[in-house]
Amino acid sequence: MGEMQAKAKDRPGPGRGRPKRPSEALAADRQRVIAAARGLFAREGYGGVSMRKIAELAGCSPAALYTLFASKRALLRYIWEETFAALGAHLAACAKKAAPEEKLEAVSLGFVDFWLAHADDYRAIFLIEDKLQGEGDRYFVETSQALSGFDILRTLIEEDQKAGRLPARPAADIQNVLFCMLQGVALNLITIPEYPWGDAQAVKHQAVRAVLAGLRSGAA
Repeated sequence: MGEMQAKAKDRPGPGRGRPKRPSEALAADRQRVIAAARGLFAREGYGGVSMRKIAELAGCSPAALYTLFASKRALLRYIWEETFAALGAHLAACAKKAAPEEKLEAVSLGFVDFWLAHADDYRAIFLIEDKLQGEGDRYFVETSQALSGFDILRTLIEEDQKAGRLPARPAADIQNVLFCMLQGVALNLITIPEYPWGDAQAVKHQAVRAVLAGLRSGAA
């Protein structure tokens, strides 16, 4: 009788199961998955990547992967959100270090520098089209909290307008022109490395200064 009672105590009771993994272990698992997914998305595109392939590269089971991210799209969007948050912090730091009249140029250069240093993230973000999955779904640009980091461009443009360094035209128009140019520089340097661009840093500086000079023409 005593032996049976001892065995009963050893059995898992109702609601018991496999013990939860420590938060540190879960965080490490998440980082391995994110690192694996980043590389796969950059190399193979969204369509060429499966959750099973991500799990295999990350060294975990597909079931374990689904406890961390509900879907491939959720994982991709997590990477986008994390990357744009880092970009926003980087741009803010660039602005903080520069003199008022140099902030817009410093942030523009910092934008290109960030993507040159995170080329795989650039590919995983800008070379993968964000497609709606069904009724009620929304685009990443409509839901992301991290994209507020781009507000610094608008703020600096408006400050330059108040100081007479940029003409009094819609700040959104100036921002869009500047953003298109910065994207073009980053895109070309990252995705067409076989072209003889010469010194990438020189190309970056000359392009930024040229577009800012054009945008500033006509300023009071």
